[in-house]
Amino acid sequence: MATLDYLVTNARIIDPESGRDFKGGLGISGGKIADIYPPGVTAKQNAAKVLDAEGGLLVPGFIDVHAHSDNDIPCAEKLLAMGVTTVLSGNCGMGPVDFETFFGEFESSGYPVNQAELAGLTTLREKAGQEDVYRGASKDQAGKMKDFVAEDFSMGAWGISFGIEYTPGASMEELEEMASSASRADRLVAAHIGSRYPGDTDSLADFLELGVKFGVRLIISHLVYMFVGDSLKRAMEIIDSYRAKGVDVWADSGMYTAYATGAGSPVFGEKYIIGDRNFRFDRFRAATGKYAGQFLDVEKYLEIRRDFPEDSLIYDPGRPEDVFTAYSLKDMMVSTDCIGNPPGQGHPQGAATYPLFFRVMVKERKQLSLGEALRRCTLIPAQAMGCAGKGRVAPGADADLVVLDWDRLRERADFPGSGNPDTPPEGVRHVFVNGVLSIENEKRVPGVFAGKCLKRL
Repeated sequence: MATLDYLVTNARIIDPESGRDFKGGLGISGGKIADIYPPGVTAKQNAAKVLDAEGGLLVPGFIDVHAHSDNDIPCAEKLLAMGVTTVLSGNCGMGPVDFETFFGEFESSGYPVNQAELAGLTTLREKAGQEDVYRGASKDQAGKMKDFVAEDFSMGAWGISFGIEYTPGASMEELEEMASSASRADRLVAAHIGSRYPGDTDSLADFLELGVKFGVRLIISHLVYMFVGDSLKRAMEIIDSYRAKGVDVWADSGMYTAYATGAGSPVFGEKYIIGDRNFRFDRFRAATGKYAGQFLDVEKYLEIRRDFPEDSLIYDPGRPEDVFTAYSLKDMMVSTDCIGNPPGQGHPQGAATYPLFFRVMVKERKQLSLGEALRRCTLIPAQAMGCAGKGRVAPGADADLVVLDWDRLRERADFPGSGNPDTPPEGVRHVFVNGVLSIENEKRVPGVFAGKCLKRL
């Protein structure tokens, strides 16, 4: 009898694909799930290490389809502590400049989690010589962008991301050329949608037309940040209408109404902050920098935007019901928008999103069943990305697995000024990445970097 690398016993195993929910054990060998066993059979298996799950939930590792980990180890460590084992990064148009260098950084040494990466529209524009986000690319620049993205795809980029709100000058012709390139290479397109006016859903429909025209797979990024109130409901209706047309469109959302981004970006431009009479400074705070955790007034906001444009700011429109509305959309995926920040600064979403999702949506509101909630974190994002071996608990699947202490599972991170945004959750007992134990008894296993670069070739 072959010896397993690990044998997990006394688990409640839930497979989001088959819907099976049962007590048993699971064997891991060579980074894959070797087999699943009824309770009485586990004692007959040979294993290098036996791990008693003590009745914990054994489920697939979570797949975060929208983050900005981008080789940032502290960011990836926060994701791992929540049970994230795979992340899709390079979002909002902010992909790597050089994929060979990017992939090479951790190819041999490993990374805390598996990481797939998107090419970014903003990065491609800058490489082609268009650094003015308010201007469209010239014909020559657009040609260079086409060549650059083809090279990125050949290196293993998973697709391309649009940060339309960050590059308001990007023309529809640019977006169409990039979507066409993604379609030809069988890659996906993820988009941080733009907004031409308050409550704009026409921009969403324009983006979804790319799916009609080019047959490309689309992901709408952090839907609840982009749309609120009635516009959110309209956006969901539009998504459903394009799905009915056969467009391959997916969407993700976090668990917060408060969003964070760079102070110098167009998102926090003066016309939106000072020019909007409905903007509330009592909901506007610094996430990083000298004012981290402090709520801002006009003077501090202008100072940060002028002198510290790389600092991150947080604004909360204060509509928690929008989160609940967003998750009523079929197959809405969970995402964190996690990004690297100085220790103790930034948004808590990178350390709290998944336990918060389960606590609120399953335990408290009962809006989603446990099985459906797990699908939103595992199988559905695996399908959206096209990761055939992930998101499942079945023999032969990748051994990216999490053991949860369901009764204790809760978030502990909070906004700067109110708490520490980096504090890991409780109740994420064990985490396997590619069959290697990376979190054991809620503690990081030192020196283990089992994550791989996921290249789409």
